[in-house]
Amino acid sequence: MYTESDLLMISALQHLIFCERQCALIHLEGQWDENRFTAQGHVLHKRVDQSKSESRRDVRTASALRIRSLGLGLTGVADMVEFHQKKSATDAEGRVVAVPLPNSAGLWAPFPIEYKRGHPKEHRADEVQLCAQALCLEEMLSVYIRAGALFYGETRRRADIVFDTELRQLTQDTAIRLHQMLSSGITPPPFDTAHCSSCSLAGICRPDLTDRRSAKQWLQKQVENTLS
Repeated sequence: MYTESDLLMISALQHLIFCERQCALIHLEGQWDENRFTAQGHVLHKRVDQSKSESRRDVRTASALRIRSLGLGLTGVADMVEFHQKKSATDAEGRVVAVPLPNSAGLWAPFPIEYKRGHPKEHRADEVQLCAQALCLEEMLSVYIRAGALFYGETRRRADIVFDTELRQLTQDTAIRLHQMLSSGITPPPFDTAHCSSCSLAGICRPDLTDRRSAKQWLQKQVENTLS
């Protein structure tokens, strides 16, 4: 069990699966840069965050919902969580799936939705990020969440994601790996991958693939050379 001071950002899980070096540059060294992909992502998330809550018939929605899990040592903001009204608090397996909500009659089952700029990926980074949100909500609400959804800006479609045993284990393992890597304080060396062309940190990360120093050290050296 982690403490509040140990909590890491849920988004770091996505960065870690996408590229360990990118994750370290962002979350260890505090490096960041924008490109058109990150800018488009900010616009999409801003639209989602404009409406904090909404109600319609048997569905209530809340956007920009702050969540955390002391079990996983993670915290973050869920883009949107739908709460679907249910007649029963438990499912066929006897698991609690719906709970009361403040100022709302009845029982409600949470369904997290993560908004992504692009399209479905070959890797499972987006699924892990969404599953981590579900695990946070499960811990906070004492409820079981069967599934959520990823909404992709390019396809304009929602892809339902089932939080099965395999995905839950991958998410838990990734959270452990994230804590271990960031605790080590070591930034992995640069290496060439197919993801590099779309990464906003490419210019910072790969000034010279043969340079084994951290990006921060490389930048400091360039400043020293410029001022000398």
